[in-house]
Amino acid sequence: MSRLGKILSSRLFIVSILILIQILIIVIPLTFLSAFFVPLYLFFDAFSFFIALSIVNRNNNPDFKIAWLIPVLCFPVGGALLYIMFGRSHLNKKNTVKLKNAVGSSGDIITPNTELLGRINAENAHLYREASYIINNSRSNVYEFTETQFLNPGILFFECLVHDLKKAEHYIFLEYFIIGEGEMWGQILSILKERAANGIEVRLIYDDIGTINLLPVDYPEQLKEYGISAVVFNPYKPSLDRFMNYRDHRKFAIIDGKVAFTGGINIADEYINRKERFGFWEDSSVRLEGDAVKKVVVLYLEMWYFATGEMQNYTKYAVEHKAKHDGYVIPFSDEPLFRGLIHENAYINVINNAKKYVYICTPYLILDDVMESALIRAAKSGVDVKIITPHHPDKKYVFELTQANYARLIADGVHIYEFVPGFIHTKMIISDDATAIVGTCNFDYRSFYLHFENGVWMYRCKAVAEAYESFLKALSVSEEIPSDFEEEMSFGRTLVRSVLKVISPML
Repeated sequence: MSRLGKILSSRLFIVSILILIQILIIVIPLTFLSAFFVPLYLFFDAFSFFIALSIVNRNNNPDFKIAWLIPVLCFPVGGALLYIMFGRSHLNKKNTVKLKNAVGSSGDIITPNTELLGRINAENAHLYREASYIINNSRSNVYEFTETQFLNPGILFFECLVHDLKKAEHYIFLEYFIIGEGEMWGQILSILKERAANGIEVRLIYDDIGTINLLPVDYPEQLKEYGISAVVFNPYKPSLDRFMNYRDHRKFAIIDGKVAFTGGINIADEYINRKERFGFWEDSSVRLEGDAVKKVVVLYLEMWYFATGEMQNYTKYAVEHKAKHDGYVIPFSDEPLFRGLIHENAYINVINNAKKYVYICTPYLILDDVMESALIRAAKSGVDVKIITPHHPDKKYVFELTQANYARLIADGVHIYEFVPGFIHTKMIISDDATAIVGTCNFDYRSFYLHFENGVWMYRCKAVAEAYESFLKALSVSEEIPSDFEEEMSFGRTLVRSVLKVISPML
């Protein structure tokens, strides 16, 4: 079958078309009628005005408000209806209740260690506030008996993961946004089958959109035959439910409650450069071994409860396991239920507290005004701010948006580089040889506002130094964007970027 034929026959395309048809069935008749029936036109005019007032008065980011005010006011019928269907950023009542029940189901199994927090405060009050913010807003804790390892590139993560999976004695928990059949998943699946056959409990959570063109719709039933329990997060359906916009972008591999992996790496061959898509694929992960894994286990079980409604035995899986002291570690998650924008604010805290440098890797640089201002303020304060983004894009419109954010940053002293060998998918921020956050969260609206994400805050850990060395290595093969990079850009491309930047919160 041709590539076009595969696209047209894919579940993603068919379901998307069915959703579009539903929208058109609602919007077109009302638009047509309002054009010929004055009372209906006046009604929608007033309706769009009140929708606009609602948008202005919502506790949302100003960029998000502007992005929706334009279609609502310019197209009273279609814009207002689309906002009602897709624009409200909070979860619907049903999923809000489910998520509250899920995050509340673990009870007080994780409680903050005030002694460790006090120790951090005695060393550095600014870093104490960084840690406290994450702990207070993500129900987490700070741990000290956890060994950390920064794994880069993807093949190193894969080798370590395979080694640890083979040693599993009690259980294996996996949660990934993308799983694609190939060499990487083939080897992992072979181990999972063997471990399950030997009585090891194996569970898998994967996102439906992330895998929709990669795995068959009945894949959980296929895995069940091997003794593997699988759950599909938020199945993509021909529905106007705005929850379809919320995806599980988290990435976990947990072995026996003692070892856990997280970071940018999914389970597909491009992540280990066994399949070339956009040049060399640069990506990273963090391996944790020790007491911090307990929080990762709780995060996984809460998600399983949310996806299935099945109550979990947290004490059975969240075991006590201490490794050598390797600095301070805080695993955390970020769910759309909580409006605190945990990841964005955690990043901003690192930026604001930096004295010497802030180094960032992200595949997408689509910033709101708050993040942009924090980066510029740091640069203007004499902090060395460097950002590495891809030179070879995975999505062209996202690449245009990323580059549309360069000009103001560069003009105000931020140094931006593009990773020349290919696509950099690492998501991390490092500061002053002391702290780093590594995880799944991109510097973009979807990650900050819509996705379920996770990360690891680290202070004085071995992985922080390793992440720093990895950044310098990537920087050595990256090209700095000059201040005049937009001077010869065509009017059409400039216009496209301007439009994309305005509507970026809606994408």
